[in-house]
Amino acid sequence: MGTDARIVFSGVENDSARMVAAMVSVEIERLESALSLFRDDSEIARLNRDKVLPEPTGDMRRALGLALEIAATTEGLFDPTVQALWEAYANWFAASPGADIPSQAMISEALGAVDWRRIKLTHNSIYLGDNQRVTLNGLGQGYVTDRIADLLRSHGFNHVLVDLGEQRAIGPRRDGAPWLIERQGTDGIDLTEGALATSEGSGCVLGGAGAFHHLFDPRTGRSPSQWQRVTVHHRSAAIADGLSTALYAAAAHELPDILERFGDIAVWTTDRDGGEQHWTSPFVAHEKA
Repeated sequence: MGTDARIVFSGVENDSARMVAAMVSVEIERLESALSLFRDDSEIARLNRDKVLPEPTGDMRRALGLALEIAATTEGLFDPTVQALWEAYANWFAASPGADIPSQAMISEALGAVDWRRIKLTHNSIYLGDNQRVTLNGLGQGYVTDRIADLLRSHGFNHVLVDLGEQRAIGPRRDGAPWLIERQGTDGIDLTEGALATSEGSGCVLGGAGAFHHLFDPRTGRSPSQWQRVTVHHRSAAIADGLSTALYAAAAHELPDILERFGDIAVWTTDRDGGEQHWTSPFVAHEKA
């Protein structure tokens, strides 16, 4: 899925860890064959090429179905069809690396393919609309993280941190201490159960001027600039991943209403001026002291 993979075991013998690591590697390979845009033969790559995918695997259906649920719940702030925007921007800057602002005509054309409601899931096939391409990069790492965490728990591991781009804890460390999840420029967050996912535009900057990045507002086709970083805690890494992507495109006044729809979550935001806030239910922002 285009990221490093790390699993940290607490209080586990090396031989047991090595044995389960081999099993995890096989499972990641299987999931990538469905969800990864980095593989030309994956299910999602074939869907983008052919606009129809007959007999999709269960994981492809579940991951895309979850993406569509998050799209509906966020009223399109999360949209798996933004792949057309990514390709348009990538092609624009590849042709003119020093270019500043992509043309509005280019953005408008790409936006014509962005609409999650045109995806159709039937009992045995997935269909895209004309000119549409999908990406699950907005929740795919979280989805794989959940699958691996559930696999490890089913084999009796209860003190593990799974880090596949997003982090999910299967209990605390063996001594009861939490896992400390730190990112550059942050104080870190204690994690004993559930998942953390972070979206930040600086992770993939587009163009020589650095004014654009890989996260897009599906409403405008532009890279949002109100946040530096958005981190979400949820029991599911996939939902945390998708929601952090959606919230990155949301204005601050939109957050409380969106968060209420997802229930038991916590959110940390850093705005473009460096102001930090923590959002918890009832969803009001608490300024960092």
